[in-house]
Amino acid sequence: MSEKKVPNPNGKKGGEKHQNLQAKVGEEVEQKGLERIFEHFIKLFNGKRRFIDVAGLDKVTKKEIEFHQIGIQTKKGLPVKRERDVIEEVEKYKNIQVEFHAYNKEEDKDNDGSSD
Repeated sequence: MSEKKVPNPNGKKGGEKHQNLQAKVGEEVEQKGLERIFEHFIKLFNGKRRFIDVAGLDKVTKKEIEFHQIGIQTKKGLPVKRERDVIEEVEKYKNIQVEFHAYNKEEDKDNDGSSD
């Protein structure tokens, strides 16, 4: 019996490239004096639930200060649709701009985002 290929055995944690960039962004958040939270849960006003890859919170008040989403970008340099949808929803309901970080920026300039 052949082994079934698992698309992402790490689940929402993402692959190795995603995790490496997430750690780097997390360090940058901490250097700003913020509390770094990975996979920060957000319940939106419309009832949807989302996870932000890295959130920076005020260490005292725990107020959300900044959000970072990590993923794949298209040939045009935009986040793929799935990531754009999350970013748009979070910005609309939380009124915090989400900074996008692409982990395929240099190595995969041919990606059109259709497979994600």
